[in-house]
Amino acid sequence: MDIFVKGIWKIMLNEEKIRLMTKLAIYEQGEGKESIKSNKYYKKDYVGLKMINTAITITLAFMLCLVLWIIYKVDFFAKNIVSMNLFTLGKKILIIYVITFIIYMLISYVVYSIKYLKMHDMNVEYSENLKELYMVYKREEKSKSETKLGGTDSDDKTFGF
Repeated sequence: MDIFVKGIWKIMLNEEKIRLMTKLAIYEQGEGKESIKSNKYYKKDYVGLKMINTAITITLAFMLCLVLWIIYKVDFFAKNIVSMNLFTLGKKILIIYVITFIIYMLISYVVYSIKYLKMHDMNVEYSENLKELYMVYKREEKSKSETKLGGTDSDDKTFGF
């Protein structure tokens, strides 16, 4: 009876271990790739780096749009370049850039803050699963060491007990 219980316990441990390992592997291959990397940052650092990236992207995109707008209006600029007040035009462009920049930076801050918090929660769950897997391995180790200390059925047959 005791051997039967130990056998069922081993099967349950193996199923639990396989379930946990599969769950961890799926997480590591999928959504966990970025989450695990973000685990080495504080929220302030993660959001700050993402906002710097956003600022660079916004600036490049705005310049590209400005160049495309100038190319589109090249005839207008060619005819009126002498009579135009370039200072006022530059001021308007700068105001549009600053407003666009502020809006996108606020959106970026909110989005990446929420994203970091979600990734942090997923990492906590991942860590708990790792701890649970560690405990399964510890129980297996304990079970194996108890089996070795007490001997096995084959040892009893060898010595005629």
